[in-house]
Amino acid sequence: MDLQQEWKNMSAEMLVAPQNKLVSKFNLDAQSKDLLQDLIFKLKWKLRWVRIIDLPILAMALFVDTDLKIVLLAVFVLYEASRWFGTKEFQKIKTSVDYASSTKEVLESNLKAITKILAIEKNWGYITAPLAGPIGFLCYKLTVHHSFVNVFELPNIYLHLGLLVPLGILVIVLGNLMNRSIFKIQIENLKAKIDELSQA
Repeated sequence: MDLQQEWKNMSAEMLVAPQNKLVSKFNLDAQSKDLLQDLIFKLKWKLRWVRIIDLPILAMALFVDTDLKIVLLAVFVLYEASRWFGTKEFQKIKTSVDYASSTKEVLESNLKAITKILAIEKNWGYITAPLAGPIGFLCYKLTVHHSFVNVFELPNIYLHLGLLVPLGILVIVLGNLMNRSIFKIQIENLKAKIDELSQA
């Protein structure tokens, strides 16, 4: 067997292999890169804002000796759980060249991860937003009355907590509008780019 000839043949095959064209296309596709960088930047700030909100809550919980500590720690854990799920999906986004995938496959994979992060946040909002008003009111009452026993013995406390639940609907609507204004155009552009590559 002529090893030198085999090496030359293998080198020639690699130069004309289909994936070589796909990698070149990925490297040259600046529009795809710009779209992803914009979305990634916004998602990073979204995850940072969760930490910016929940760290002061944790700090307050450490300095409180009443039952308010329990509520604040529960809120902190809820925020961190949401952030953990979002970060887990964020790590699936590919920001470097994947030599085993085409541009279209990379963009589809990234779009799936991005939409899942937004879906996690949306579902988390549906669960927690209706509780935001009652939890805020409960925190205020615990600051004044110090314990759950004292708070829940107050007249009409359950009625007051219940009346604050509809405020969550407003929070959900505002959250959805905010996400639409921040991500809608970029996601539509990314989908359009995937469609363009599908027809190429």
